[in-house]
Amino acid sequence: MQSKDTADQADAGKRDSHALVRTTPGAQGLSAAGILDLLRAMDADGLELHSFMLARHGQVVAEGWWHPYTEERMHMLHSVTKAFTATGVGLALREGLFGLDDAVLDYFPERAHPETPAHLRKMRVIDLLTQTSGHDHGTSGSVWRGISTSWIDEFMKIPVPHEPGTRFQYSSATSFMLSALVTRTSGVSLHDYLAPRLFAPLGMRSVKWDVGPEGINPGGNGASAVTEDLLKLAVLHAADGVWNGQRILPEGWVTAAGEGAPGRPYGLHWWALPGRPGFYAFGAFGQYGFVFPELGLALAITAAVRGSISRPDVGIPPLVWQYLPQIAAGADLHNRSEEQLRDYLSSRKLSPVHKTTPQLAAAGVNGRRFMAEPNEDDIRSIVLEIEPTCCRLVLEVGNRKHWISASLDGEWLESRTTLPGAGLHHGYEPAELVTAASGGWSNASEFTLQCQYVETAFRDTFVLRFERTALTLQRSVNVNGAGMHRPLVRAHAI
Repeated sequence: MQSKDTADQADAGKRDSHALVRTTPGAQGLSAAGILDLLRAMDADGLELHSFMLARHGQVVAEGWWHPYTEERMHMLHSVTKAFTATGVGLALREGLFGLDDAVLDYFPERAHPETPAHLRKMRVIDLLTQTSGHDHGTSGSVWRGISTSWIDEFMKIPVPHEPGTRFQYSSATSFMLSALVTRTSGVSLHDYLAPRLFAPLGMRSVKWDVGPEGINPGGNGASAVTEDLLKLAVLHAADGVWNGQRILPEGWVTAAGEGAPGRPYGLHWWALPGRPGFYAFGAFGQYGFVFPELGLALAITAAVRGSISRPDVGIPPLVWQYLPQIAAGADLHNRSEEQLRDYLSSRKLSPVHKTTPQLAAAGVNGRRFMAEPNEDDIRSIVLEIEPTCCRLVLEVGNRKHWISASLDGEWLESRTTLPGAGLHHGYEPAELVTAASGGWSNASEFTLQCQYVETAFRDTFVLRFERTALTLQRSVNVNGAGMHRPLVRAHAI
């Protein structure tokens, strides 16, 4: 049996040289009991976490992943992406590519014309950063995601009824324009601009970013990364923009990033709520990067939390603020709490479908093809292929077959699928997704399959109900920015 020290050394050996240093809460003057109380409170509130990493002064004091999520797996960050965009803007300002008070249209003169509204002409870079563009409504990234023509043109179409700089209105459209500005002035995408300036010095090796029309990263969303790389961004800001003694961000940038204003709970593309400690990046469904500069603390969380898509102040943040004083109160008197915290974080998992004894109905439906009635998702046929320990759900959508492989042993089976999201995944439609799935019989005529898309927050549930030669299929999702259920599909055996 390995000792704790030996096991930690073995784990450290698996990490590359760019990994953050691991230590204990007590060694950094933090309460393991407080961290554990926070985690248990999140669990008691029904908040589904996928990962948790806490660091002080750049050293990781607690970390855990909820299986089938793992340390090496990327996670879609949604609007946490905006913090990466802001960092790119800070670096571009440091290099003199543009100024905070520069008019946005000065860098896109081909989009200006005699009828361009006065407020649009007045819009400055700082107005984009602080979400005070003058717009009277926000634009979600999902709105433009399916548009293949210029998103710069889409931005120019948005009415600007208010004087820029006077009214807060959160929007991913402003984040896109910041990305477009960096690309216009640097000649490369924001991702490629950040690669040598941020990713390389911090050892961020996982960040991937969608690319929209004209080779521009969305800015407000579309980035994915492993949790440690998200944590590194928070650590950089907790250290006032300095990394291993090297100044990365301009002097004073972090202070400005974390300062809101009356009527504006937002700094420079980071949330800064009045009366709350620190500041943080927030992404739909529970993605967070918290920064507490006064305490030297950084916290990264990925999750799937309902009701948090457009509310940065619900779900996880109130609990973090509630338990922060206890966590920062000092090391525990007894080391037992650190062992309890390690045990808790090392045993986290999402519950798969419970293992069930195959029902007699399985013999009558195994491999049988059911032809679907006309439906909104254009599902043509449904087949459930059953083996002793696994199964495969095959859906013919349009003229293409897609399948999801699942365990029948009460475990998660990893695979890949090309099945379209059908509007359940906040507008995202990757060509292929990594899955972990499990299935089982609820009763003699009902089969349930859960499919966790393990590089995202999304989990689909497929319920198949068999009745003689008929079948109904109901598909739903755990979190989404729109509907949670697809219309019922009816099918008949052939």
